[in-house]
Amino acid sequence: MAVTINGSTGIAGVDGSAGTPAIQGNDTNTGIFFPAADTVAIATGGTEAMRVNSSQNVGIGTSSPDGRLHVMTASAGSVTADADADDLTVEGSANPGISILGTGDDVCSVYFGNPGSNGQKDGGIRYFQESFATVADRRSMTFITGTLERARIDSSGNLLVGTTSALGTAARIAALFDEQAAIGITLKSSNATTGGSYMYFLNSAGSLAGQIQHTGSTTVAYGTSSDYRLKENVQPMQNALDKVSALRPVTYTWKADGLPGQGFIAHELAEVCPDAVLGEKDAIDAEGNPVYQGIDTSFLVATLTAAIQEQQALIESLTARIAALEAA
Repeated sequence: MAVTINGSTGIAGVDGSAGTPAIQGNDTNTGIFFPAADTVAIATGGTEAMRVNSSQNVGIGTSSPDGRLHVMTASAGSVTADADADDLTVEGSANPGISILGTGDDVCSVYFGNPGSNGQKDGGIRYFQESFATVADRRSMTFITGTLERARIDSSGNLLVGTTSALGTAARIAALFDEQAAIGITLKSSNATTGGSYMYFLNSAGSLAGQIQHTGSTTVAYGTSSDYRLKENVQPMQNALDKVSALRPVTYTWKADGLPGQGFIAHELAEVCPDAVLGEKDAIDAEGNPVYQGIDTSFLVATLTAAIQEQQALIESLTARIAALEAA
């Protein structure tokens, strides 16, 4: 085919191939060629390295790009920038990284799919920008499997699983599960014989404040810190029997489902044993929603133990007096 060089078309008339590009330098198997209509490609060393097809899709390592940028290599489709283990490395002098900017509805998405299913989207990550219409979605990041959202990090930094809004005003991690699901959250230990701890709770200084322990077959303890080295001014508990007498055990039914229950009323218990009660009476959040009190009855154990000891001392004293009267 003839080569045309003029002021209108520049160089025209030769398509070339990967082995013999139409436009080349001193290296005859490296350059630019035109493999099909409305398509341009770049070859290096006689092999096609990159192509822009008629749909303006760019393919690197593939001659059939199915997206705006489709990158493939012989090593399981990964993109390797250096000899490290990274799949993709983007390096810059000031602000390195990858930016995906949304338009229209201000949604930025990264999807993962099966290239053998015509680019089927099997999951991904979606980011809703500041101007997105739904308030709950603004500046949040969601994680998708299949076509459904499974988790999100909202604009306050809360991690939400199975829900799009925080469950409570102070919840940093919230999980909502289908009532039909057999299991909510599972913690599994790799040590099936001697046991250990499922979970540690640390204070702001990084010291252990509590833990959930297990053996090879059962959960044995929900422990809070009680080491003597953490305490001072230790004194025997006094007047425990009076405190027990002031307690008001009650029975009741729950408003939510009508089921019966037994125990204490939180604000009443707080008057006798404040350590056993969480929260304040009649508290509400910033939106006026009630923030309910809770109790931890384990804090009553020491009071009940001391009361039993006081009661036993009275029994022993009365027994001694009766024995003395009977002997007289």
